[in-house]
Amino acid sequence: MLPQDIRHCANAIVKLLIQKDTAAGLKPCGAAVLDLLGRISKALEELDNGNGTPTHDTVTLALQLTDALVDLANDKINAYPYKDVPDHWRQLLIDGTLTRVVWLMHQQNPLYTDDFYRSLIHQLDAALVVSGAPGPNRRSLTLALVDAIQLALRPMKTDWPASVGDALSLIKADAAPTIHHPLTLLNVAPDFLWFEDHVNELPVPTPLHLRCGLIDHWPALSTRPWANLAYLRNVAGDRLVPVEIGSSYTHAAWRQTMMPLDDFITNHIQNSDDTPIAYLAQHDLFYQVPRLEHDIAVPDYCSVEPQATPWYQQPPVDVLKHAWFGPKHTVSPLHHDPYHNLLAQVVGRKYVRLYSPDHTDALYPHDGMMANTSQVDLDQPDLEAFPLFKQANYVECILEPGDVLYIPPKWWHYVKALDTSFSVSFWF
Repeated sequence: MLPQDIRHCANAIVKLLIQKDTAAGLKPCGAAVLDLLGRISKALEELDNGNGTPTHDTVTLALQLTDALVDLANDKINAYPYKDVPDHWRQLLIDGTLTRVVWLMHQQNPLYTDDFYRSLIHQLDAALVVSGAPGPNRRSLTLALVDAIQLALRPMKTDWPASVGDALSLIKADAAPTIHHPLTLLNVAPDFLWFEDHVNELPVPTPLHLRCGLIDHWPALSTRPWANLAYLRNVAGDRLVPVEIGSSYTHAAWRQTMMPLDDFITNHIQNSDDTPIAYLAQHDLFYQVPRLEHDIAVPDYCSVEPQATPWYQQPPVDVLKHAWFGPKHTVSPLHHDPYHNLLAQVVGRKYVRLYSPDHTDALYPHDGMMANTSQVDLDQPDLEAFPLFKQANYVECILEPGDVLYIPPKWWHYVKALDTSFSVSFWF
């Protein structure tokens, strides 16, 4: 029998999906889709009315219909650049997935095993990550159901020592490189107004290495330590996350895949010497797993008001938060970003090298969609192919746990993990 919390979430999802405005939001999907939705909605209404256990044929047909909707939504989403996907196709994906999961839980004589529960989480996560869960209450109900299932699998603990047998700090690390051109290091937190003035310096501000206790209050560094793999597994081990496979996104063999965080930790963190390099990179893990978002806080400095310049046009609607979790040797190749960035180092160390936008020509950007990425491989620079590169001046630093790096827009930066590392970037 399903636990009460899971049944409660499933019933709330059914009530959401049979509302009249659900079909209204999906009208652009076309008449055929609306017809399928109508047939599914009618069956869901019978569930909501409590008219006994649905027959095997009813469940089988409902699953076939939801499979068709999910497949159609995925096909349509894949036909667009992601930023251009219409909301109705993204809503169809989350609605179809929620409906499918409800029917899976109403099969006759289901085996509510751990594997069954994990399969539900993986389906919901795949739809959440790809679609973003647009539409009223889609994300909140999806997360509520995932949390209820996760608690059935892994009851939450409250005592998390920072140093245990599987702590990330015990995984063998690389020696730190010698710093020849150190970045400005601040050991005292700058005044908010000073930082705002610095951000708005013309023609372009300079990076800052902040080692001043800016994030020492985060639970991620103390009471709920991300250096403790048991904690990460307990909070999010069953969650499906996007992972990059390969040493760099500029290499031909690089690819992306989805896998449970448990598998990522086991295969690519604890046994990283025996598997290809993998990186959970530039993913809004905190939108997907709010429990982890509770372990951090957006720095006050992200509330400054940057002025428009040739290097920076306008801020994002909200501060963009991204997680970066991977073994030593993970690399972000030399590139630049469109926003101001505070990169907070939570676990492990990273080497960072930065070049001013003034040196762009000497860094040989790619053409086209990768114009924000240099063709130069900093680990093995080809000075015959890129002769101007040796003339480009740079600054560098090593980020340690608790450090924060301010990277201005359009500043080129190369990042390499010296240890197993977990960082959070805040774009503003």
